[in-house]
Amino acid sequence: MTGTRLSQTDFETRRRVEEALLRTRRAVAPGGGRPPAAGPAPGAADSGDRTGSDSTNTSATSTETRFRASVAQEGMWQSLRGGPGSTPPLIAGGLRLSGRLDTAALEEAWNDVVARHDNLRSSLRLEDGQLTQVVASSLRVSVPVLDLPPGGLEQFTREEVDLSFDLSAGPPARLRLLRTAPDEHIAFLMLHHIIADGRALEVLVRDLGACYLARAAGVRPELPPPPLRHGDFAAAHRALVEGPRAAEVTAYWSRRLRGARPAELPTDLPAPAEPTPYGALLDVPVPQEVFRGLTAMARRARTTVYTLGLAAFQVTLARASGQRDICVRAPVSYRDSTEVQDLVADFSNDVVVRTDLSGNPTFTELVATVAEESNRDLMHHDVPAHLLEPHLDEPGLLDRLFHVQFTAENDIAVADRLGELAVERVMPPMPYVARPLSLRLRHDGDGARSLAIYSTDVFSPGRVLRFVEDYHAVLDEMTRHGGHRVLG
Repeated sequence: MTGTRLSQTDFETRRRVEEALLRTRRAVAPGGGRPPAAGPAPGAADSGDRTGSDSTNTSATSTETRFRASVAQEGMWQSLRGGPGSTPPLIAGGLRLSGRLDTAALEEAWNDVVARHDNLRSSLRLEDGQLTQVVASSLRVSVPVLDLPPGGLEQFTREEVDLSFDLSAGPPARLRLLRTAPDEHIAFLMLHHIIADGRALEVLVRDLGACYLARAAGVRPELPPPPLRHGDFAAAHRALVEGPRAAEVTAYWSRRLRGARPAELPTDLPAPAEPTPYGALLDVPVPQEVFRGLTAMARRARTTVYTLGLAAFQVTLARASGQRDICVRAPVSYRDSTEVQDLVADFSNDVVVRTDLSGNPTFTELVATVAEESNRDLMHHDVPAHLLEPHLDEPGLLDRLFHVQFTAENDIAVADRLGELAVERVMPPMPYVARPLSLRLRHDGDGARSLAIYSTDVFSPGRVLRFVEDYHAVLDEMTRHGGHRVLG
């Protein structure tokens, strides 16, 4: 999952959002519309295996609900482009299912999930110059079963990513079953980022599991309807972003980013004349003793693994480059209301966390500074980048500052059993990257891993491995020797 949750102490922002939500639930804004409650999934269709298909068949009713897309969707729509060098904004996840799988029940379960979540039945279209989300009242989707040869997941993922989505036709999500052996499958789920974020993937995995267990038992699943529709939230969030809060947030970032420069990256390959979007993922476990020290320090300092991980990342960049003013892109999730926790939608935005290391503080001093300043930065997340950018001093500044990213996130919780099936999470090897370097510190109660996603244009695998090892060394030094100066 991508994103760091907005501080729970941001009560004023939450109050405004929830007041707007209550208003839109009583009366939908002009030009909008409330999608109808998700109806039951249509009756069962032929659910035999469809080996070798490269598309998902769908059928929908003619009844549709329209509303203006969210401000975040408008920003992403503006950034979409095709052709060479494009980076599809996609979210992918997989589950390895070992044992006797009822493929017909899984297809029915996926259609139950599609019926429950409006965004899975949606398309996005420009109508009269305005981006409009169109929600079908019902939609029937097939789940093809494809034979996957040994070692074929990387190639399959690349083909799926290249297939992309036709957002004007929908749906913006698809599920494939990849058969690797008679009693082993991978459920491969791909979502367009314009209707989902990392938490949405977790919601879908949970709902799909619950619906599969019901369908495999021969009963219709009974999940409570979502407490809020995405159309309601889109109208409420637009009211917030276009209200007085926008001027406050814009003024904050105009001051905060004055004179900011992109972080200098420790690349080891010459940048090509024609950049490509190709990248790779390096997954390196954090040594157990380092992780234990990290969690212990978080408790002592009354801070978070995110804050500690971010501070160490900025120190690692500073030591590698000699730069002292370090700017890092930080995704933030604004699922701070209980009503949106279980919605399939994109509740993410991005901010810049800027830290001045020129005074060579101690690690203890740095952690306190990063905790205070990053919390303030994350609390000013409300205005999306495409609305903020025109108000900054330098054209294109945010795009340049966003070229390096850090986040720390809890590992997605996946049950290890689903009825008779053993379940294991699979991370599809995404072939494209959106920026030269991103580092995810993914952790749970037992340990942590550093996931480095990097551009193969400018980084060799060996250089990225050394960078991650340096990062782990900084984490270790920080947790053992808080009085050390961060730059030596």
